[in-house]
Amino acid sequence: MKKTITLAALLLAALPITAQIDFTLKGVTHPNAKEIIVGDMTNLQTQPTIVKVQNGEFTLLGTQPEQTVMVALDRDNRMQSFFIVDCQEISLDMNSDMAKGSVMNERLSSFVQLLNKYEDDDDKVAEIVKKTINDNQDNVLGAFAFNLGVYNLSYDDLKAICESDAPFLSHPLCKQGLQQMEALKLRAPGTMFKDVEEADTLGVNHKLSEYVGKGNYVLVDFWASWCGPCMGEMPNVKANYEKYKGKGFTVVGLSFDRSAEAWKRAIREKELNWVHLSDLKFWQTIAAQTYGIRSIPSSILCDPTGKIIDVDLRGNKLGEKLKEIYGF
Repeated sequence: MKKTITLAALLLAALPITAQIDFTLKGVTHPNAKEIIVGDMTNLQTQPTIVKVQNGEFTLLGTQPEQTVMVALDRDNRMQSFFIVDCQEISLDMNSDMAKGSVMNERLSSFVQLLNKYEDDDDKVAEIVKKTINDNQDNVLGAFAFNLGVYNLSYDDLKAICESDAPFLSHPLCKQGLQQMEALKLRAPGTMFKDVEEADTLGVNHKLSEYVGKGNYVLVDFWASWCGPCMGEMPNVKANYEKYKGKGFTVVGLSFDRSAEAWKRAIREKELNWVHLSDLKFWQTIAAQTYGIRSIPSSILCDPTGKIIDVDLRGNKLGEKLKEIYGF
């Protein structure tokens, strides 16, 4: 019988006693690189190690808890690669994004390469993440996949993973995913929308309840003009709005902007002709606090009564859901 694992219980178990091991990292990167920054993925707040590069090659002698996932950054050339401390000598080719030295390192590299290959296909990325998690229930790669792909998973997928008894969930890398699950509970499908009050582009305050729960389907879109992925998604939101607005479908944009000028300019230039509200408080916006938004773009779709029926519909998923609702 499966048991429900709570966030609190997992965080208490998230720091197992793990043996420290010495390791040697031998790597290659772009020939013009001057240094590599190496950090611990389980605690990015710790001081990273700076490694000098000569003729595209570098070596690091280190000590870390076994099964620690590390990240190597070549900032000059905008490259990053990952490796696992689970053997004495690890080779890392940042040009091909490949780590060798153990079977687990090679599997990690294959996973990352697949994510990079399909980075513009949300559905494919989610499929890769779920398969990797399913195939690595008892090891650090499952935790790494969960960490890296948590924002690509649907609410139902994330809920199923967090409520399983998979051993990998006790790894520190899962902390972010477990926190995301807690945040998603604030906008879980089946719950009613929560009211917030923000100003429109003229400075007039409006409540979300003026638009949601009034007899029509409403997409509440969390976005910002400074968010590249948000702006990349806008043509899709706009196309669906134009297609279904005659049936009563509407969009309410809750912006995470802090510049009123940039916010208004994006609305005007992109011709986003639906309701827009913001308190211009960036990540401290009331919308983020109320709905547990930890990354954007994000969204909730509410039915005519104001019940949330789906979350984070992007790309084809939004059109498919609206077609299911309206029949065309």
